[in-house]
Amino acid sequence: MPAPQATAAEMLALSRAVNLARSARGDVEPNPMVGAIVLAESTVVGEGWHRAYGGPHAEADALADAGEDARGATLIVTLEPCSTTGKTPPCVEAVLSAGISRVVVGALDPDPRHQGRGLEILAAAGVEVVRCLDPQAEDLLVDFKAHLARARPHVLLKWAQSADGAIARAGGEPVQLTGSAAAARMHRWRAHVDGLLVGLQTVLNDDPMLTARGLVAPVRPLRRIVLDPTLRLPLTCRLADTAGETPTWVLAHLDADQQPEVALDSRDVRVLRVPEGESWLADSLALLAVEGVGRLMVEGGARTLAAFLEDGLVDQLAVFMCPMALGPGALPALPGRQLGGLTPEQLAEELGLDNVRLEELGDDVLMRGTPQPCA
Repeated sequence: MPAPQATAAEMLALSRAVNLARSARGDVEPNPMVGAIVLAESTVVGEGWHRAYGGPHAEADALADAGEDARGATLIVTLEPCSTTGKTPPCVEAVLSAGISRVVVGALDPDPRHQGRGLEILAAAGVEVVRCLDPQAEDLLVDFKAHLARARPHVLLKWAQSADGAIARAGGEPVQLTGSAAAARMHRWRAHVDGLLVGLQTVLNDDPMLTARGLVAPVRPLRRIVLDPTLRLPLTCRLADTAGETPTWVLAHLDADQQPEVALDSRDVRVLRVPEGESWLADSLALLAVEGVGRLMVEGGARTLAAFLEDGLVDQLAVFMCPMALGPGALPALPGRQLGGLTPEQLAEELGLDNVRLEELGDDVLMRGTPQPCA
């Protein structure tokens, strides 16, 4: 018997699912972008996509939109439904529970641990499975395949800068640059990452809490991570004071003094040691991946931002461009780089970004893009 083929209506729905998936670029990585459509007799009764890292997958989103209309219907999804429990339950369970009778997929899961397994489970349960292997659906997986090969967290590098390209006043005095809309977006991002990283100097200057605040509750406990090679994190800082409530980690050199670690451990601050060397930052990220950090947001300060960019460890860059000027002597976002007085388009070119997107958030402009690979 020949393998079942997708109908014209199903291929049209698959194209729609691809477009839905693309709308989440930058919000779901390192997970793949995925979109899904539910068809009942060629009529769309539900649609969804994977909207945020750690949130519901596309299948669950579309099935929830379809409700009871999903029973006996066809699910069109850009990527085969997952078969294992991760940050969400297996999608094959949701598909079977909804009573879907036919599943059309645009691409197989490139992770060799899962490839094809979801479809095998569905077929064994009596669901008709159609494999399209669509080029558009395959294109959605380019970043995901690169992540599988890297074995480190997906890194989102973020900063807010003034009109004159600075992140703090003269002398390092912190200042609130963004308006409420941009601040809300930043806290929403924090709620959907596994780790939030800053350099020690940011802790010494700002004594931040590094928590997700606002309407969106954190999807999982947020690990607050400090780059502190020589273990100088003050026991009196707010991070140490609240480490018993929110996981707080310090990345240090392997040969850093043991005594501070004992003191930090008594405050529930966990010290992770990595051998010193040129690859210390990359090796630190590899260790974070082993510790379960899949998506990492890096917030500064200036030397930390520059180090990640110089080492080619940034997957996505986000800059909140604010209208306030901080004046002479202000601390530049990137040491030695003049980023002030530029339009968003000029800033994107200066930073060498691809896939640039601009969004107005109140009086601020959010620019997002992917750094071009180093030659």
